[in-house]
Order: sequence, then C-alpha cells, then structure tokens
Amino acid sequence: MNSDVRYAVYLVPARNSRLWELGCRWLGRDPETRETFSPQEIHGLPAEKLLRVTASPRLYGFHATLKAPFRPAEGVDELRLSEEIARLANSVGAISLPMLVVDRLDGFIALRVTESGEALADLERRCVVELDLLRAPLGEAERTRRLTADLTPRQRDLLERWGYPYVLDEFRFHMTLTQRLDEADAWLLMPWIEQHFRATLEEGQSQADLAIFRQPERGKDFELLRRFPLGR
Repeated sequence: MNSDVRYAVYLVPARNSRLWELGCRWLGRDPETRETFSPQEIHGLPAEKLLRVTASPRLYGFHATLKAPFRPAEGVDELRLSEEIARLANSVGAISLPMLVVDRLDGFIALRVTESGEALADLERRCVVELDLLRAPLGEAERTRRLTADLTPRQRDLLERWGYPYVLDEFRFHMTLTQRLDEADAWLLMPWIEQHFRATLEEGQSQADLAIFRQPERGKDFELLRRFPLGR
C-alpha cells in the first residue's frame, strides 16, 4: 500500500439529504460523486478569495470527524478497514444529526450542535478507541506538525496516545465550512452561510452515516469510498 495514503472515519449526512447537498455545494465538491461546483456569488467577496477561505475544508470534504486522518498500520488494507468499520456501524443504533447552527469555532466557521449529545460522543469514543488498531503510529513529521499548535497538556497526551489531540473529553462535534478567518471576513460570511443552510437547518434532525474517506497522497482531495448506514 502507498505509504502516503491516509484514511479517515467521518460522520456524514445521508446521501439523499438536503444537508449533504448544501454542504458539498458550499465547499465546491462532492467527495462521493467527484462532482465539482462553482463558488457561491457573495457580494463583497471575490470568488477566488472564497475558494481560498474554503480550501482546507474542501480538501477534506463535508463531514464531522470521528477518527482523524491516519496512515494504516502495517498489514492493514482497505478490506480490513471496511470490515472493522462495518462491524462497528452494525453494532450502533440509528443516529441522526441533531439541530445544527452556523457558529464560530477557534476562528473557523462551522456547523455545530445546539446541545451536547451522548450518542454522538459515544460514537466518537468508539471510533477513536476501537479502530485504533488500524492506525500506524504517528511519524515524526506528523507529530512535529501537530505539536506546533497551541495544545494543552491534556491535548498533548491525547495526541501521543490516539494520534489526534481533539478526541474523547476534548471532542467538539462540528462540520467545518471555512479556514480560520479574520474578523472582517467572518462577519461578512456568517450571514451568507446562514442563508445558504437555513432551509435544511430549520428542518432539524437529519439521518447520518459512517463513512470511510481516503486521501491517495498528501495534498490530494479526500474521497468518500464507502458509507456504512447506522441502524437502518
């Protein structure tokens, strides 16, 4: 297997949901069909700048992270990955995305839950812990890159143990929509993003799937390989 390939386990809206469609359109691509979309027309923000401020979330695809991108452990192939994720998904009841709002998180704009949900937190914990046997240890370059962030001692411990600092008690469910923004761009974009998602957010809960994503090499877009329905 290519040593540069990475995988991730995400929670994504159901394929036929309005939320999935709007999320993909906002970021400019559908990681499942590979379809691409033109940037939104936003007064006061040139299209090329919108492409820049959505570049990072577009690379990862519309999602909420459950098991952050990782290189597979030695001897672990896509079949093994799929089998383990399917086993976990089959043991979980149906999970719906709860009420979401457009909000700011550490300088980013994201969709966030209006209240903490035990089901989502438990699913994240199980993905982090039960799927960790599939993950190769962090390489030095990966560790160094992560440690350049302003991490707390607890987050550093989680990084060393689980390969990612924002897991378990540090987990905050979110679906990222932009890169980190300055105040002017954040205030400009918030109303447009709220309008873009308004209809689906007002509908409330939306069905969700587990999904395995693959990045064929560094810098390439993550692709949705397979969905694993939860409880249906």
